[in-house]
Amino acid sequence: MNISGFPLLVKLTNLPASSPSTETGQEEISIQENVVSAVIWQRWIACYMLYDWNLHHANSAYLSNKCGWVQQTYKRLEGTATDAASLKTTLTDTFNRILLEDVEDFIQTHMRVWKCDRLTVEFQVAKVTSEIFSNPKS
Repeated sequence: MNISGFPLLVKLTNLPASSPSTETGQEEISIQENVVSAVIWQRWIACYMLYDWNLHHANSAYLSNKCGWVQQTYKRLEGTATDAASLKTTLTDTFNRILLEDVEDFIQTHMRVWKCDRLTVEFQVAKVTSEIFSNPKS
């Protein structure tokens, strides 16, 4: 199977006999980000901006890292048995977990650098998130 140009060695189960995967051995499947992805993305951007208060830099860094997260997603799923019906959800959930692990790394780093507890960092992340992503009330 080939997902967005990257080989993914996943054994699919419960495939219909007419499935493209059974006929050609390849099927195009991409990671579909969802609302959970969007929330984690906001937290990632907020964590980044605690280092560099430039939204353009934060977005560029996110996009630069995204390819690596996608590759990590595929690598994590290599060799696993995945039901064809749930593959897209599995890909999205795995991608979200990898992104969340990166957010956690940001938080742990902030705690070490600032010599503070998690609540202090979480509070700052919440402040940045609300400042950047909240719609002003009219």
